[in-house]
Amino acid sequence: MSSTMRKINLKSLLKHNWIHLLAFALFIITTLIYFQPQFSGYGLKQHDIEQFKGASNEIAHYREVADEEPLWTNSMFGGMPSYQISTKYDGNILSHAYKAFHLWMSSPAGMFFAYLLGFYLMLLFMKVNPKVAILGAFAFAFSSYYIIVLQAGHNTKAAAIGFAPPLIGAFYMAYRHNLKWGILLTALFMTLEVMSNHVQVTYYIGMILLFLGIAEFIYQLKNRRLLHFAKVTGGLLIAYVFALGMNYGNLSLTNDYAKHTIRGGNDITIGVDGSANNKNTTSGLDKDYITQWSYGIKESMTLISPNIKGGGSAALSNSQFSDLLREPEMRSKATLVAQNNIYWGNQPFTSGPVYIGIIVFFLAVLGMIYLKGPFKWGLLAATLLALMLSWGKNFMGLTDFFIDYIPFYNKFRAVTIILVVVELTIPLLAVLFLNELFKRKEEIKDRIQPFYIASGIMAGLLVILTFTGLGDGYLSNEEANLVYGYEDQVRAQLANEDPQVLLENGIDINNPNQVQQVVDQQMKRVDSQFSALIEVRKSIYQSSMLRSLLFLVIGFVLIWLYLKKPIRKEYILFGLLAFILIDLVPISLNYLNNKKSNGRAYDYWVKSTEKDFPVSPTKADKQILEQEIAQDPTLKKKIEAVKVDKNGPRGRVNNDELWLKKFQTLGLNTNYRVYEPALGFNSSRASYFHKAINGYHGAKLRRIQNVKDFHINYNNMDVLNMLNVKYFIQKNQVNRNPMALGNAWFVKEVNVQPTANQEILALGNRFLIESTQAAQLIVNNKLKASDTISGREKLKLFTGDTITLDISPVVNSGTNSSYVVDVNGQTNWIPTAELKKDSLNSFETLVNIQKIHDFDPQNEVIINEEDATRLPSLTFSGNGQIEMTSYAPNALTYKVDIDEPQFAVFSEIYYPDGWNAYVNGEKVDIMRVNYLLRGMLLEAGSYDLEMKFEVQKYKTANMISFTGSLLLILLILGFAIKDFILNKSNE
Repeated sequence: MSSTMRKINLKSLLKHNWIHLLAFALFIITTLIYFQPQFSGYGLKQHDIEQFKGASNEIAHYREVADEEPLWTNSMFGGMPSYQISTKYDGNILSHAYKAFHLWMSSPAGMFFAYLLGFYLMLLFMKVNPKVAILGAFAFAFSSYYIIVLQAGHNTKAAAIGFAPPLIGAFYMAYRHNLKWGILLTALFMTLEVMSNHVQVTYYIGMILLFLGIAEFIYQLKNRRLLHFAKVTGGLLIAYVFALGMNYGNLSLTNDYAKHTIRGGNDITIGVDGSANNKNTTSGLDKDYITQWSYGIKESMTLISPNIKGGGSAALSNSQFSDLLREPEMRSKATLVAQNNIYWGNQPFTSGPVYIGIIVFFLAVLGMIYLKGPFKWGLLAATLLALMLSWGKNFMGLTDFFIDYIPFYNKFRAVTIILVVVELTIPLLAVLFLNELFKRKEEIKDRIQPFYIASGIMAGLLVILTFTGLGDGYLSNEEANLVYGYEDQVRAQLANEDPQVLLENGIDINNPNQVQQVVDQQMKRVDSQFSALIEVRKSIYQSSMLRSLLFLVIGFVLIWLYLKKPIRKEYILFGLLAFILIDLVPISLNYLNNKKSNGRAYDYWVKSTEKDFPVSPTKADKQILEQEIAQDPTLKKKIEAVKVDKNGPRGRVNNDELWLKKFQTLGLNTNYRVYEPALGFNSSRASYFHKAINGYHGAKLRRIQNVKDFHINYNNMDVLNMLNVKYFIQKNQVNRNPMALGNAWFVKEVNVQPTANQEILALGNRFLIESTQAAQLIVNNKLKASDTISGREKLKLFTGDTITLDISPVVNSGTNSSYVVDVNGQTNWIPTAELKKDSLNSFETLVNIQKIHDFDPQNEVIINEEDATRLPSLTFSGNGQIEMTSYAPNALTYKVDIDEPQFAVFSEIYYPDGWNAYVNGEKVDIMRVNYLLRGMLLEAGSYDLEMKFEVQKYKTANMISFTGSLLLILLILGFAIKDFILNKSNE
């Protein structure tokens, strides 16, 4: 009997849920096909994941050997918390639901599956026909930007995108269908959304919910159900708070951390040249940084035609359009344009366009016409606002308002990311229209005229724009400026050349005809190059527009056939799905595919072993390892003891894995720093093997960024010495820095500075510049008789004519000097001491400069006024010994031996929230010194000094997460048993 019941239940299950099982099977099959290499021992080449490997290497290794979270790493930027690099919050047991939602697959396959499943669930929550929901899921998942996100390795962003649709679906369910389950599912998916740890995307999804909430208020007001609205809204707010509570650790620690990063405020109010910098600064990121990646207003047409700005940044010869170079009419011009960038949009560069599909857009437009109720207006408002905000610096009125007045908006960079809103709302509008079309066919058929009008307008615009273009001349702004200003550049270049050298090359600078001839030759060359480039780009543009026109016509015909002919909706659905995929998939394949261009290696995939260990040590890295062993022979045995399994190709040892393990062992037994100037702050390569000043992160500490801007960029060796930069890597060679100050040292003098501006400037040389009566001095466009400067200010002299004053000879020599004019009117710098020997008064002095401060980090420490009041003296003997005896990312131990109180400076980055120091179990104050380092007043004696990174909030957060997630799971399981098992049994 029980066997019969099982058969009946199974039949019933299949009968009522076959469409969901079909959807699930289609999602899995599509994922397996599109990402086939992932299931054959390959991993995706992902730039951000490679950078993540470098950034998180020390964290992952310490986690492995110590079985705890370090919460701090010294591998990047001298040191920083690990909260936004890699921190596990094991208390939240919903992490298992997170993995299940991705079908336990890693990125990119798991993320893509979540795109499909998430959108499908949203539509089910909204009572959309499951067959229509399948179409919607594919339309959403294959939007080009979402595929590009996967290719780039933006995994947290992809995860947040995947959880956004069911979060919106649960919101809708709570108001319209089922309050209880809407609130429970909201709590679940908001928890998972925040767990994804891409606060920017979550913030943007919150904007959608806000607009939909306003639309829902209007809907419920119209239906006189404000009490219901208040009840649901209250329940949803409780669910959101509950979800935030389960992510308390990540959110709270990130919020604490953000205050000290480039996304928080800036205590420096001047630019590197000393001028006021308040126009560009905010309480978050600088405006220039926020809007660096801004979508062009005309570039927004990529939403409906993918290549109207050329697609992604690439040389034409390496792009999807390289075949154009082989066409007969282009062969003679191929060499002129082969290396030109195929992208001509407004962004510095881009991986590819944001394309949602012309058929999807067309259906969304019809949705705005035929859908009833305010919900569509909420979606439209969110869409338009997101689109306008994506324009960033191209629409600064709105952007400035949001940066200045909308909470937290100025914490996020790359405003183009907000287009994730558009790529969600437009497919949703499209699917909602299809659902209504199949339910209200006759009603829509009776109102068919708006359908014709909308179709005609869209087709007409595409036709017109195909032949008129977008008015950009098929050139980027930079290219257009280059063309229009090139003649002036050539003339200026000729004017700056040595006339004798020009004459030797047959050019008489005093002969206007010869000069014009040279200019004409150069302009002809440039005109030929850009004419050929414009021809290619125009061809790309028109092909893209005609392609969109074709798919628009197909979409129109399919809808028209359904309205006019007795055709089953399943046929129309299949046709729409087929052509939507034919439209979207080839575009997505341009940016992530399984091709092997050279017949052997994938373009986008590498062996999993290469992905797991993406960086090989350079000759310079190995030299550092050797030098460290030479300085401390005890390291040799520890490093030689390193072993790895034979899991490389053909059962051999993977050398990259072996080298990594060696450097990890070195890292836990040493504490030096490396700087690779060529990488700047845009790579974590050095961090993969060493503790580095370099790094790659969107939320680096503000102080290291400021020090980079003011000093590291200018190769201030005193600053690099105090940061214990022991090795420089340049051109695969290592240079040891004998002046690096080590882990800690005692200073003799305390230099008190009143402001942060003065503190950071005091880390370099300071000069006093004074004008004489013979000239007026202008410093950063302000008239000054004298001023204290760093040497990077904009300096001018007015002596009847305006002279731009170059003081680099004085800055480089450090010699007190005078700027003089001789009897022939020639100006020059002369050492002041030499000038005093001029008994003939051959020179007239215009300006005098003397060095008044030369930063000496070994003997001097810079400290702010508030901390200085806690010191018993501003001078110390500097005698004694201090030496690091043990290292861990979150715990440092030093041996101290001094006969009298001393002030110690540590080459460790100061961070106020968590770092504590102890002597014999008693806490000792850590002060911020030299703008970004740690300093301590130490009492006389011989003892061990410990510094520990202790974050009590992390432990508390794990307890809160565990309790909250367990409660939510029990609630969901309890109500599921009650509603779907017990109730059915009673029936």
